[in-house]
Amino acid sequence: MGGRPDGAGKGTRATTRRCLAGVLTFTSVLLTTNAAEADVHPPERVWPSVTKESDWRGVVAVLGHKGRLVSNRAYGIGFPRVDLKVVCKGHRVKAIGSFASFVRYPDGQTMMMGDLALTEPEVRKVHDVLVARGINQTSLHEHLPAHTPALQWVHVHAMGRDPVALAKKLRAALDVTGTPQVSGTPVKVPLGLDGPAVDRALGAEGRAQGSVYKVTFARNETMADHDRVLPRMTGSTTALIFQPLSRKKALVNGDIAVTAREVPATVRALRRGKIDIVAFHNHMLTDQPRLFFFHLWAVGDPVRLAKHLRSAIRHTNVSPASPD
Repeated sequence: MGGRPDGAGKGTRATTRRCLAGVLTFTSVLLTTNAAEADVHPPERVWPSVTKESDWRGVVAVLGHKGRLVSNRAYGIGFPRVDLKVVCKGHRVKAIGSFASFVRYPDGQTMMMGDLALTEPEVRKVHDVLVARGINQTSLHEHLPAHTPALQWVHVHAMGRDPVALAKKLRAALDVTGTPQVSGTPVKVPLGLDGPAVDRALGAEGRAQGSVYKVTFARNETMADHDRVLPRMTGSTTALIFQPLSRKKALVNGDIAVTAREVPATVRALRRGKIDIVAFHNHMLTDQPRLFFFHLWAVGDPVRLAKHLRSAIRHTNVSPASPD
């Protein structure tokens, strides 16, 4: 009484099971098909074009700075902030500046990327200019420990068919800062630093740039951003800057580029060498492989610091870059 006859509802349950099975099968086929299509049609990467110095005359004219063509593919321009007296932990820090690279591609597009060294009052004004002119901001952070005046670095990215138009947008951002109209190529001065000894300790050859000594390593992978291959030495380098304080003492800053799996071992090696990690972050939004950057600070014997830096860098997939 009040119960359900034997067999009642079995047909309904069987029908429900068949429907669920059909849905799961369809979903499985759909996912498999989509995955297969993704494998068959991966995003096609665009490789950079070869250019010559004369191709960038318009950019140089707009920016008022002569740059340097790297591997005939990336034109890089520096903007020294010689207007600023930056003091960090009692030391005057030299080689503070902004930088931009221009890369042309076969489809007529030019990529502009780089970073701008800004005082805190300049940051908001530059943000507004960049937004108004369609330049993307890809990162904002400090490069140095406690320092005066307080500085931030804004990383930027833009694409366009006219490199001169891109340069004009960048010029508009620089114009709301105190960045002076001086040559982007620093004048070399005698350094109280044993460069060859630093080179041997690091296993790489550096070069003097103005009043500092710079050693650079490039990632060995084919790097890309927005599915466009980046020329070697563009946007993905490990750069170490030695600023001599005396014959046996230097301050070191700069950054080390790492992938996620390289992070733990690199951190351990840096801290074993008593090298401070100032910041850890991305510089780009769509880089492949995904890179992170350790910004560093240390003061001490330059050769000893170089040895500890080498022990950290050996955990990363890089090789020494040509100093030329």
